Amino acid sequence: MSWINKIFGTNKVEKIPTRKIDYIQITKDWNADPVSPEIKLKVDGIDLIMDVYLNHFQFDKYQEGDKVKIRFKNCSEYSLNTCNDEGYFYGQYRTNHNELPWGEFYEIKSGLNKELPNPIQRIQNDNSDRKHFIFFFKDETFECLASDYYLDFYNEKVLNSCKTYKVVLGNKEIGTSKLEKADAPMGVAFGLIEFNGIESPYEFFKEYCLKNSIVINTDDPEFEFIDTQIISELKVFRQDGLEIKGVAGNAITGMKDDGYEISILGISYPFYEEEFTHHVEHYKNMFKEE
Repeated sequence: MSWINKIFGTNKVEKIPTRKIDYIQITKDWNADPVSPEIKLKVDGIDLIMDVYLNHFQFDKYQEGDKVKIRFKNCSEYSLNTCNDEGYFYGQYRTNHNELPWGEFYEIKSGLNKELPNPIQRIQNDNSDRKHFIFFFKDETFECLASDYYLDFYNEKVLNSCKTYKVVLGNKEIGTSKLEKADAPMGVAFGLIEFNGIESPYEFFKEYCLKNSIVINTDDPEFEFIDTQIISELKVFRQDGLEIKGVAGNAITGMKDDGYEISILGISYPFYEEEFTHHVEHYKNMFKEE
């Protein structure tokens, strides 16, 4: 055997260790529907928007029809491929379950290259300084490169039941809102504003508050975030002209990337239940026994 040792040497060949993937798990208290997430993707400028149904079987705080809208900001490219759960466990992907457990939504920090699998859809050519996201669904695997992500949870039935209200500041109609969100027990309704011809809502509200001595709780110019106290001249009207009033008044909060919301605080009952039946029913359904 000495001639073999002279030719090949006697050192043992060490196995190259499997590269560890460093990741952040985003789905901790929620996840996509394990059977029918019904993924919908839409490109909005340089952002990618994903809509999926939530797992109301595992997480009690969600009910049938609840969805999450994930906005991937400044997305350069994405892939929604056909690797399903069985294929992943059989090793058909470029990573495996020991490195990256199947069935969750992750931000990949390191240890996995950013060469997305086909089919690749490109939104921009430059993908430098982009974060890497992976979301495993039952029948598909999603990957994308984007600057960041934002989550918006909502119920599809509630959203479809929402009316459109006029938002007025002083004597000027500045936009509309569906008041799609609520805190029913507190008589609160709030929602994103669709603005009419206002390029920078942050500058618009900041200037108004400073001019009219309205306290700004938080002002962050970097993210164009603003949170105001009650603005007395900020009002919301139904399409028939009826004003939706709250005993505590109306306020604005939001930032450039997420949008700006109007909150109506302290709407009295029984009017609240009559006007926002969908919000009240959604709240009651959260506590129904199966």
